[in-house]
Amino acid sequence: MKNVTIINRLIITFSIFVLTFLISCNSQNREDSTSTSKGWQIVRSPGKDGRLNAISFDKEVGWIVGSNGILLKTVDQGKVWLKCDSPVDENFNALYFINPNWGWVVGDFGMVIRTEDGGHTWRQLPIPKEIELYGVHFLDHNQGWVVGGDLTTGYIFHTLDGGENWEIQYSVLNQHLWHVTFVMEKEGWAVGVSGTILHTMDAGKTWELQDSGTNQTIYKARFVTSEIGWVLGTWGTILHTQNGGKNWIRQKAPGEHFTDGYFLNQKQGWLVGHEGSLAQTNDGGRNWKRRESGTADANLLGIAFVNETDGFAISSTGGLLYTTNGGDLWKGKNLNPHATLKSVAFRSAKEGWAVGVNGTILYTHDGGHLWQPISSEATGEFATIRFVDREQGWIVGDGGFIFATKDGGKQWQAHSTIQEHGHLGICACQFSCFCSIPCSCPTTEATSQNINVDNTSFFHELYGVYFVNSHQGWAVGHEGRILYSEDGGKTWTQQTSPVDYPLLGVCFVNSKRGWIVGYQGVILMTEDSGKTWERQQSQADIPLMDVCFVSENEGWVVGGNGTILHTLDAGEHWEHQEGQPVSFLWRVLFKNQKKGWTVGSEGAILYTENGGQTWIRQQSRTDQWLYDITLADQKTLYAVGLYGVVLKNSL
Repeated sequence: MKNVTIINRLIITFSIFVLTFLISCNSQNREDSTSTSKGWQIVRSPGKDGRLNAISFDKEVGWIVGSNGILLKTVDQGKVWLKCDSPVDENFNALYFINPNWGWVVGDFGMVIRTEDGGHTWRQLPIPKEIELYGVHFLDHNQGWVVGGDLTTGYIFHTLDGGENWEIQYSVLNQHLWHVTFVMEKEGWAVGVSGTILHTMDAGKTWELQDSGTNQTIYKARFVTSEIGWVLGTWGTILHTQNGGKNWIRQKAPGEHFTDGYFLNQKQGWLVGHEGSLAQTNDGGRNWKRRESGTADANLLGIAFVNETDGFAISSTGGLLYTTNGGDLWKGKNLNPHATLKSVAFRSAKEGWAVGVNGTILYTHDGGHLWQPISSEATGEFATIRFVDREQGWIVGDGGFIFATKDGGKQWQAHSTIQEHGHLGICACQFSCFCSIPCSCPTTEATSQNINVDNTSFFHELYGVYFVNSHQGWAVGHEGRILYSEDGGKTWTQQTSPVDYPLLGVCFVNSKRGWIVGYQGVILMTEDSGKTWERQQSQADIPLMDVCFVSENEGWVVGGNGTILHTLDAGEHWEHQEGQPVSFLWRVLFKNQKKGWTVGSEGAILYTENGGQTWIRQQSRTDQWLYDITLADQKTLYAVGLYGVVLKNSL
């Protein structure tokens, strides 16, 4: 058995007071009302898609735009972000500021808005066509360009009066355009689908097609001089020119789809992309080094640096990554107040926790009426939270982090894994650091209100955790990972797994017997605490998401296509139970051998009171996906899901 030492990274102390990094221009707090009637009630309403699409900085002042009219501003290099009023709620895709006061934002349906007072007021500007606009660039208060397209045609629009009037400079079939940039008054580039690179030397009066040598979509063009630049896009496309685009040379960087890049100079640059891709070069792109973002479940859509040390990246889930040491360490802030919640657990009838994307942690002390956000500084997704009793609980998620509490959540200890060149090391950080191999530890002290996480080390994502008592527990995750602890999570060993694809759910009925489920219909069973795992026949080839046993022999599994499996003989035989038309079931929970629930897509909550012989769909009052369900006590249920929705049911 291969030993895996999980690192005691930090002692985390925080008080149960709200820590918000997103401050609204409107200071009113809105609370959801809770009905006292029985059945499922919404105690925390879902928000909207919090996708962040573009980021820009000019010294102290920075801007972020996103879906549903998101407009965020900082005046202190990103320490605090202000949510500013938007004149519309369309999706914003790009922005450009010529100084701290004057700027333009473009988006869907031909949306162009302009501010002249640093975002206090905005005015919508007319444009000839209501198409999706994805790029904007201005030289001064008057002259600028926007690019975009519809299903058939790509367009370049030009203005000489700050956007009051526009003319079509360029249009062509099947060349949807994604970005436009100018390095001088006359010279610029526009890029788009099918490897399109357009170049102008006369301020757009004429545009000539350059030979990119690729048919991949190009999302961005970044130039540091009129001669030296890069374009980047899908399937690892990164092209470099040293002669203004006469020749484009392919470079190789880790990642599949690049969405944005930022270059400090001719040597130093960054790329971001899908599934948390983050890469850095210090030699002009000859070599690209992967940096760990900890956001494997989110796409990074934009990146900007204020200087050589301070940088920011934004994600599709509304997360903000930031570095203050040139990218050696990235931490996170959640700029989406309604980030998706993936798991929920209660330690008492009143006191509970919900966790989710962007390192989201919410806390309630009043039975779910008020949920207070706690800053974690984590960049990725927290997948599961579970308590074994009132005092001991665990959280697992992206980057292999395992958080543990022994005092009901007042203090959390963050465990992680360092693995370099095949060696495993231990690092304990609390105002000081010692290591058995070289590692990086934060030098700032942990405060009484923060969970501080060092994301410099990377480990595969963990999706599920289960402790059968205060000492014995298992965590499962990416590439068939199975971890086992005998000391409450202080140290872990890696158990031998018979599969190498994601494992998603785990359940034990005692210290010896347990089950794990995952992709491709896998069900694993052990009777020796995981020393050996054997595969059971599920007769399914879809993802199985969760497993729940109420005795040593009887249990249920749920997953894709609304699958519900049931066994009465510890899994020797699994039988399909007839549920309801649901595309996906995410979690299953049984109160006893008769009464159980499962939750999933489109607000589905299925209930049985006869052990699954019949399943009835309950009224959930939402169409948002639900990812977890838990019992706070014998009479109270909670469910959480997409865009931060929280449901409560008083039985």
